Amino acid sequence: MSLTIDGITYYTTNEAAHELGVQPNSLRTVVANGTIAVRYMEELGRNLIAADELERYRVERAGQKGWTTRKDPSYQPTNSRAAYFREYRRRRRQEAAEQKQTREQTQTHTTTELEEEHR
Repeated sequence: MSLTIDGITYYTTNEAAHELGVQPNSLRTVVANGTIAVRYMEELGRNLIAADELERYRVERAGQKGWTTRKDPSYQPTNSRAAYFREYRRRRRQEAAEQKQTREQTQTHTTTELEEEHR
């Protein structure tokens, strides 16, 4: 539910985040960085974001981040992002190998104990 003051439509941070399709905390970070201008309404005890400011941010940031960019067939990750995902996949493979080794050791140990009990 937006609020109109002096002919200008304003949104709360949660409403603005919903309009942009982002998490409220993400939008709060953008506001804290000064990327989006807010108007603090002391009577309401909250920040309000003008609709035109929200639209400016939406146009400025359109297609720069997120799944809509990455699903594009021509998408090429930055070197830092590619390095992050290489390291992430390496770590996951290593964890899987360690878990498999632990399972095999536990299984071998259990089998050996059972054989000794039956002697």
